[in-house]
Amino acid sequence: MIRLVLIALFCHLFAFAQHDSSYIIKVHFLYGSKPNKGTKGTEMKYFGGKHGGHVSIEVDSVDVGFVPSGGVHIFSQKNNKKAAFVDSRTRGLPVYPKGNKTVVFYIPLNRSQYERISAIHRSYLDTTPYDYAFLGMRCASATYDILAQLDLVNRYSGSKTSRKIFYPKILRKKMFALAEKNRWEVVRQEGRPTRKWEGD
Repeated sequence: MIRLVLIALFCHLFAFAQHDSSYIIKVHFLYGSKPNKGTKGTEMKYFGGKHGGHVSIEVDSVDVGFVPSGGVHIFSQKNNKKAAFVDSRTRGLPVYPKGNKTVVFYIPLNRSQYERISAIHRSYLDTTPYDYAFLGMRCASATYDILAQLDLVNRYSGSKTSRKIFYPKILRKKMFALAEKNRWEVVRQEGRPTRKWEGD
């Protein structure tokens, strides 16, 4: 009888543990790039070039990222923010079409973390908490800020976050290390040869 109770208890706890980590977010990285030789007439220049790119977080098939809006400040301005968090529905499709060099990290969350990031996204989409500035918060540091609030990475002050996570490649390297440590799923997509793509 005791054995049956213990087995039932174990099964219940196992099922709860499985349910508690059943939420998945996707962190999408677009690599920086510039037109290859001989393709400048057909390939566009992107903001940041090979040291640019973008990073965003997808939750429940809605991708949310931090972008400039109405220009870019050199230094952050609290009372004149030129920034916005924007969202787009993915409907289960890749955020970036084929031909773009990307990597996606699949991160399991527990229920508390899932509820937290859902609330953060709702709040940030309504009102951005900071300005977009070249020497301030940008897409990589904004993404890091959200991941830190989920206790997935170390927390820093806002100014330290913007200094340490200056552009996507820095965050991407951290994510590769965390993915190996935590056995997160990582999905890569190769970029088209008409562009010079940033490496890892």
